[in-house]
Amino acid sequence: MRKPTVFYGWWLVAGFSFMTMTSTGIRHAVGPFLKPITADLGLDRATFSVVIAVSLFLFGLFGPLAGIILDRIGARATATLGAVSLIVSLLLTGVVRSFWEFFLVYGVLLSFGLALCGPVLASGVTARWFNKRRGTALSILASASMVGMSILVPVVTWLILNTGWRWAYTIIGFGVCAIYLPIALFVVRESPEAMGIGVDGGKPEPQAAAATAKRVTASDAMQTLAFWQLAGSFFTCGFSMSLLSAHGIPMLTDHGYTPMFASWVMGVLGASAVGGTLLLGVIADRIGRRPVLAGIYATRILIFAGFFLIRDNPAAIIGVAILGGITMSGTGSMTSALTADIWGRFSVSRVLGVIFLVHQTGSAIGSWLAGALFEATGGYGPAFVLACLFLAGAAIVALRVDKGTRRVWSATPASATS
Repeated sequence: MRKPTVFYGWWLVAGFSFMTMTSTGIRHAVGPFLKPITADLGLDRATFSVVIAVSLFLFGLFGPLAGIILDRIGARATATLGAVSLIVSLLLTGVVRSFWEFFLVYGVLLSFGLALCGPVLASGVTARWFNKRRGTALSILASASMVGMSILVPVVTWLILNTGWRWAYTIIGFGVCAIYLPIALFVVRESPEAMGIGVDGGKPEPQAAAATAKRVTASDAMQTLAFWQLAGSFFTCGFSMSLLSAHGIPMLTDHGYTPMFASWVMGVLGASAVGGTLLLGVIADRIGRRPVLAGIYATRILIFAGFFLIRDNPAAIIGVAILGGITMSGTGSMTSALTADIWGRFSVSRVLGVIFLVHQTGSAIGSWLAGALFEATGGYGPAFVLACLFLAGAAIVALRVDKGTRRVWSATPASATS
């Protein structure tokens, strides 16, 4: 039998990239919906932010569940279940008529769908297929997420301006159906061993050995210092990025920029992240994940300061978006890669699920707090200052992530497998 010229793991990466692109685009495209939804449903920004905060938190809370479901029913069934849930939730969001309907459909059901076909699934399965090129493969997924942000935010804004926010969600729902279901059913595969090939396309390990490979549980990982260092820094990522996804466009329009220009700023930010993230993945495979992760957090401080401080200068804002795109992604891929490095490639889904819960807790707090502080102070300054302080701390912590040998408390020793 002739050996395939392209390692199937790269086809898997391509499929997950399309899914990640769409799901991340949906999450980051919530900003354009803020003003039309609040006007239609009679809400203020603080109330809208509560729904978004609950949605972000539940997205994270369902992350560990996604890891468990993945291990129980397999990657293809998990992806399909998530796709169906996401499609239904998007279509229902377009017909909500009250706060509570919006809360249940967008806040709960959509979060469940996104969690089951989101980063826990994509990163957890992808990490099983690669070792030497793991950083590169996971960085491609991160780049795809920024492509989704760069494309979907302007597209959603255009749809809202031309068709209304309800039809925008309906159109997105049918688009997700056309993209997700074929990938979930025909592209997603469990592991290289299940297809009779090896990691990175090398010599296959016996499938029985792979099936019984030692898996570190989330509770074991949580006993280690490394877990809390990764989770704590990833909390900061969630806190800071939620400011841009939920409040970035409203803030820029408050500063005098048009809605379409503000959406293009977010689009440019996502587009410029693509090449930078891929480069960071290659660099991380050579010099290590820790310095790259620390550098991302440190340089993101300047970008957040620029977005808030620059007024009445469209060219400067575009410049910040172009330069800042490099720092806007990569935290997820580096955190996923470090999770696989420390606890093993078959442990990623469960361990990363809990780490992702911490990330989404940060997202929920950031989204809610920004809305609450806006209502209390009339601006987003305090929230952006707090985000910059968190990012400085995350940069220091990320540089010193432990290799997983030290435990925070004594229970059963945490295992490490590569």
